[in-house]
Amino acid sequence: MSILDSTEESVCVVLTGHGGRTVTLPPEELEARVARLLREAGPVDAGGTPDSLELSPSTAYGSVWWAHNPADWRGPQARSGLLAARAAGGRPVRYAVGHAGHSQFAVDRAHPLDGRLLGAKLDALNRLPPELLSGDGEQPRVITATAPSCEQFFSLGPQQAEHLYYLLYAPLGQVEVPPDPWGLDTSAYERERLSATCRWVRETLGGTGFTVVEPGACEGALTAPLRETGLTVVPTEPHDEFRRRLSRRLGPAGVTADTVEELAEKRHLPADAYLLAEIFYYLDDISVVDGLPTDLLLITSSPEFIESSVHPWFSGPGKEKWRPDGRRTLVPPRMDFLVDGVAYQRKRGSVGLVYRRI
Repeated sequence: MSILDSTEESVCVVLTGHGGRTVTLPPEELEARVARLLREAGPVDAGGTPDSLELSPSTAYGSVWWAHNPADWRGPQARSGLLAARAAGGRPVRYAVGHAGHSQFAVDRAHPLDGRLLGAKLDALNRLPPELLSGDGEQPRVITATAPSCEQFFSLGPQQAEHLYYLLYAPLGQVEVPPDPWGLDTSAYERERLSATCRWVRETLGGTGFTVVEPGACEGALTAPLRETGLTVVPTEPHDEFRRRLSRRLGPAGVTADTVEELAEKRHLPADAYLLAEIFYYLDDISVVDGLPTDLLLITSSPEFIESSVHPWFSGPGKEKWRPDGRRTLVPPRMDFLVDGVAYQRKRGSVGLVYRRI
């Protein structure tokens, strides 16, 4: 609503869901502008976002761009925000906060809507096809969960936009993996978590003459300091790019692509302990740990996930094969940046659990 409310000058709107087609809104009253924009845009299905934007030559280079948040939980909106970042070519881009789950953003512009503006916004939304507002039991495709009365925006550089999109949509493979995407080497919270994990592993094992297998080692932010304590740590990493980075950091010897499931099936890496650090979220079936060639499991995860998934399995189906042998809070919950200076959220903390095979 903020750009449409400047009714004394023309506004050029780039319709990212329509291949980048541009619409010029002439100087006129807000309600007329909204009606014109709705007629020009029309509904777009979920697969309507293109691979790139084809901008009209009339799009002024000095114009300010307004786009959807690349971390929006609504996939088409996030995708259009990513494409806008790529197409901007150095132009300023402001991103609407939109619906971004648990994340908060360093807002640099906010527009409270008074009664007139809010009425115009709600009237426009109510004129959309009902299916765009219902969401079929999920998040509505067009509006955020609350249709806020204060519209908030933040600015990003193109690399930051790619980073935000990756954090939510990495499985789609539409962006390159950013350096250290989760801040394991830079975030004070993550560094404390990794240091506490190293101490806990060393104390649990009671020495250095042990072999530990670490599935899902990512870039080696935990592997390297564990090795520095004197332990023999064998990392595995199924993701190709992370495995390349892991090999550059540690050397290629002994780095495999095995998943937890493959390690349990092939049983070719026996060890004194298996360190399952923050990877239980990715297991389809926790019972896969029964097949790992070890008698000692060292597990780290968030307190919430432990209570909802890990502990119920080990105290239920898993209790015939595993017994608990220790629990330690490694780091408490804390607020932390996801993208430095831009996006932040509550990190959930980490708890270490020890289980020994019966």
